[in-house]
Parts: sequence; structure tokens; C-alpha cells
Amino acid sequence: MPVISVDWWKGNDRAQRQELVGELTACVARIAGCPEAAVTVIVRDVDPGYWGKGGLLADEPLTTDETVPPLVQDTGGQQP
Repeated sequence: MPVISVDWWKGNDRAQRQELVGELTACVARIAGCPEAAVTVIVRDVDPGYWGKGGLLADEPLTTDETVPPLVQDTGGQQP
């Protein structure tokens, strides 16, 4: 049945991983019409030194002439 793979930066604690796994499981089970027990979620913590975007590793400091748009945080419709 459904297998979900999540790669995110290292540093999230067990409670955050548990919440992520629970929410993804419930959502996918509802949409796929399968029991939650059939959903597998794999969470990989990635060190920023092994994560690249825009030609740079994430642990490299940005120079002043590099602009990065602000990240939009999905709050699931809840107020932050």
C-alpha cells in the first residue's frame, strides 16, 4: 500500500516526527481509502551539509548579493 518518504533537515525531535507520521498517515489513508495500518512513512533526517539547493550546500552562508525569498510556513489553516 502507500509508502511516503520524507527528507527533512536534521534537528527535529521525536515528537515532531511522531506528529508528522500521524498526520501523513491519516491524510493518505483517508484519500487512498485504505486502513492506516497499510500506510508506511519513512522519515530521513538530512544534515544540511548533504542538502543542496541553487548550487550551494545548505550549510554554506549566503553572500550579500544572494537573495532568498522568505519561506512560507504551512500552518494547516491554524494561526501561528
